[in-house]
Amino acid sequence: MFQVPKSAPLLQGRALDLRFADFAQGIWVRELQDCPAPRIDRSAPGSTLAIYRGLLETPGRICQVYGAEKSGKMTQRAAINCLLTDGGEAIELVTVQPRGTEGLMVQEGEKPPVHFRFCEKIVPILQSSNSN
Repeated sequence: MFQVPKSAPLLQGRALDLRFADFAQGIWVRELQDCPAPRIDRSAPGSTLAIYRGLLETPGRICQVYGAEKSGKMTQRAAINCLLTDGGEAIELVTVQPRGTEGLMVQEGEKPPVHFRFCEKIVPILQSSNSN
């Protein structure tokens, strides 16, 4: 068993939250022709991203926020703990930033930022079943 740090060094001393900012919520794709997105886990690697509250899912992994800068800024950094589909685990820092009205820049750790386009809103199951 390993210990998850209480916060990433870059986030120490900041007011933290356990969810992503509202501007990052939704399903995002690299190319608009991939929208509507298939199930995230069946998408091509690097093509699709889903963010909902404190969760981030990409093909090959699902991650939970354990410390994120409070929203209200145009850039948000979050420390995430990921379960990989191969059974492994990873702890990462991800930075999200809106780009225009329909775009999101996502940077994982030290990798170059990647531009995603808004595909669709995530509707909670309880909310969609109550509307019937």
